[in-house]
Amino acid sequence: MNIKPYDKTIRDLLGSKRQFLIPRFQREYSWDKKNYQEFFEDMMGNLAISNGKISASQYFLGTMLFIGNFTEGTDQEIQVVDGQQRLTTITILFSALSDRFVELGETTLSRQIFTYIMTEDDDGKEVRILKSKTSYPFFAYFIQDKEKKIRQEADSEEETCIKETYDYFVSQLKDDKLKALLKRKHGSEEVKSLSEIDILKALRDQVLNSTFVSISTTDRDQANRIFEILNAKGKRLADIDLIKNKIFEVLKKEEPADYAEESWKQIKTTLNTGKETVGLATFYRHFWISKYKKTYSNKLYDAFNSAIAKTELCYRNFLEDMLLNAKIYMRIVNPRREDYNNRKEYFWLVQSLNALNNYFNVVQVRIALLALFDVKDRDVIDLKMLKSTVLYLENFHFAYNAILSGKANRLEKIYSTFAINLRKATNKAEAQTIIQTKLVEPLDQLFPTFEDFYKKFIALTYSKKDNPSNTKTKYAINKLNCYLSRKEIFEDDGSVEHLVPESDGEYSLGIGNLILLEQQLNSDAGQETYTKKQETYKNPTIPG
Repeated sequence: MNIKPYDKTIRDLLGSKRQFLIPRFQREYSWDKKNYQEFFEDMMGNLAISNGKISASQYFLGTMLFIGNFTEGTDQEIQVVDGQQRLTTITILFSALSDRFVELGETTLSRQIFTYIMTEDDDGKEVRILKSKTSYPFFAYFIQDKEKKIRQEADSEEETCIKETYDYFVSQLKDDKLKALLKRKHGSEEVKSLSEIDILKALRDQVLNSTFVSISTTDRDQANRIFEILNAKGKRLADIDLIKNKIFEVLKKEEPADYAEESWKQIKTTLNTGKETVGLATFYRHFWISKYKKTYSNKLYDAFNSAIAKTELCYRNFLEDMLLNAKIYMRIVNPRREDYNNRKEYFWLVQSLNALNNYFNVVQVRIALLALFDVKDRDVIDLKMLKSTVLYLENFHFAYNAILSGKANRLEKIYSTFAINLRKATNKAEAQTIIQTKLVEPLDQLFPTFEDFYKKFIALTYSKKDNPSNTKTKYAINKLNCYLSRKEIFEDDGSVEHLVPESDGEYSLGIGNLILLEQQLNSDAGQETYTKKQETYKNPTIPG
């Protein structure tokens, strides 16, 4: 292998006047508080104090992998294959340090540390030392602009991580916070005479003097192989990041348009649109086990490599399928009547999906629903079959999860097997057989007995105060009302009220003491006794 390892410092890297590009296939910045707090405390914890002076000491940052060599040759742009999370965090810290120096009147120190964030080419043009497509322009404005003239709101998960990291560093770069960290190791006597400026300068030097092993190669495929070896031996990347790397490695074409990057961005945007957002890893696993094979989260990358042929066509089709299923997934998670052009024949579906998501908090059922929506969109099943199946799932989860608190892990295999088989159906008859044998019959085995259900059902309670049982009790009252009134849809203005005031004792909270009222009737009845309330209740539009 044509690789060159070197022992280098952060000063060598950021002071090399090269631009370091985070490739499109790399994961976005994702360090959380545990990560950046540990990094900051490690830097502070390695500072040495002797004879009233504070200084940096040795610290090893691990290995970083690059395409291109920033120590030899003339490459002005170096690609960061491994190390982008650390370099991004260091850049954010230096930006916060620069701002703190300005606050303390140390403009020269502020200007100097910023030379490790922005450099100049031979023509005197400013160049961002760290360049990333995914965080642009937020990172450029928020971190790499010294004056920070343009403030943007963080509107993606990556941008939020960047802002939270910066805000954390800003909060820690204060005299009292810095000294509190130093006192853990050195004690009050050693620390009290130190000035804040000296501590900040020492922190700067600690980061700049930190060493790492730089591995450089000019071959992209070789870099990817090295990356996989390092990842296997070290702290493993999330499988979804490895899958992204593999797809982008094959779909290299960026002109006239970068299909892989645009598709990935569309998928993430889709999952972050709506009242409830969904993490990419959560969606991907549900999508995978709904279509391919039940797989543990830490085996998804291996499963992907085994199932999807490594060709441009297969990877393009896979991304297209991911996007299609992401759109379906969000129709499941954030159901709206508008998704169905406000057609009344779909109102029941929006209500059922809301019940599964919000009343029962069931996630595994999305595996089955993804397949059901897929075959409905492809006209393999009709609306009648979709309706009977979804309503069955709603009733099952009300009994199994909401009332009996059944174990959710027993359902995933059933839903995966059902979904994979259903997607292969080519006509209504096949689909009906699969629904019956792969879904209904296995779930029927888990349905609680009437005795068990009854015992838990009559124990449901409802209170105007916070009560864990409130949501499922309200659902039950609404469902009973629909049954009695022979309607499908819950009343929008219904209010659950107590016949006997709930202050009369614990039994007044029980489901037998509850009634569903229109808001106006409830307002008219007020706090009257039950006898007086009866006169008001005689004129409902909601059946009692």
